[in-house]
Amino acid sequence: MRLILALSLGLSLAACGSRDWVEVRSQEGRFSIKMPAPPTESTRLVETAAGTIALRSWELDQQDFKYLVSFSDYPDAFLASRDPEAILDAASEGANTFVAGTRLEETPISLGKNPGRFLVLLDASGERVMQIRLLLVGRRLYQFGIVTRRQDRSAAEVDRFLDGFALLQD
Repeated sequence: MRLILALSLGLSLAACGSRDWVEVRSQEGRFSIKMPAPPTESTRLVETAAGTIALRSWELDQQDFKYLVSFSDYPDAFLASRDPEAILDAASEGANTFVAGTRLEETPISLGKNPGRFLVLLDASGERVMQIRLLLVGRRLYQFGIVTRRQDRSAAEVDRFLDGFALLQD
């Protein structure tokens, strides 16, 4: 009887862990992404080379994972005077400065015709890794990433989160 209860409890716990993630959808931001639970949404003003811009973000801390997605819009005048690659260079440098660690990897990526970067950053303690994708879509910069313990860098949740980002169609 105890064996049956133990197996039953084990199956119940396994089923709980495999629940579907929730979709986070921003009509204003024109994107969707999936997270294990509803995130906290915030807006703050950030000083950049383009001036003060609003940064909308969604964050979720869950166990040893921190999920982040954000977007901000650059002024048209700023974009007119800069190459998209230079904007991505600056965003990459900003992310690395924020983490205050070491850049382990930087790879060009794209989503459709939209240029981007994939970054892997190691924090100063050497214990946490941030994997982040930057995408420049028109005048909007999307940043979505996941922070994990270094040994969890290849966890299935990482790919599930990063691959779950989608632009909304009009």
